[in-house]
Amino acid sequence: MINIYVVRHGETDFNKNGQYLGQTDTSLNSTGIAQAQELAENTRNLSVDIIYCSPLKRAIETTEIINSKHNCRIITDQRFIERSIGVYEGLTKEEARNKYPVLYERNITRIFNEAPPNGETIEDVKKRVFLGLDEIKSQSKFSDIMIVSHGFVAKVINKYFNTQITESEFFDFCLTNGEVKKYTFISSPNNLALKSLKP
Repeated sequence: MINIYVVRHGETDFNKNGQYLGQTDTSLNSTGIAQAQELAENTRNLSVDIIYCSPLKRAIETTEIINSKHNCRIITDQRFIERSIGVYEGLTKEEARNKYPVLYERNITRIFNEAPPNGETIEDVKKRVFLGLDEIKSQSKFSDIMIVSHGFVAKVINKYFNTQITESEFFDFCLTNGEVKKYTFISSPNNLALKSLKP
C-alpha cells in the first residue's frame, strides 16, 4: 500500500487578488506562510518518506516549511508544475474577458484540447501528471509520499484516482490553499487498485 498526501501550496498575492497564476513564479504571502506553518503542525505526526515538489517558488516554500517537521528527502519534479495558462497569466477574470473576449466567451481554459495562446491544454497537463503518478505507483521503496503542488494539478490528480468522474465534477473539485488530501494505491493480487480517501 502506498499513501499519497497531495498538498496545495499556501496563498500568494495572485490567489488573494483573483488573478490567473499558472506558471508565474511568485512567493507565498504572509497568509500563505501561516497556512504552510499550520499544515506543518497538522501533518507532523504523519509518516512521510519523501516529498515530490513542483519547482515553483510557492510550492518550494510550502515544502520547506512542512519538511521542517519531517526532515525527509525532497524531489523537485517538473511534472507536478502548475498548468501554464499563457496570455491569461497575471490577469483577473474581468481583465481576461476584456482583453481576450473571444477566448473568454469560448471558456477556453475548460476545453480539454485547447488553451489560451502560449498555454498548456488540459490533456498536456494530464499526460505529464499521470506519468509522474504512474512512476510513483510502480516504485517499491517508499510507502508514504507527499506531493506539494497546485490547484489545477490537484484536479488532475483527483481525476487519476477517480477515473469515472464527469467533466463537471473534474472542474468542481477544489483543493484550497494549504489543504491536504489523502489517496492510496492498494496492492491486490492482479494490480494496484486506486482509492481516494478523506484527508
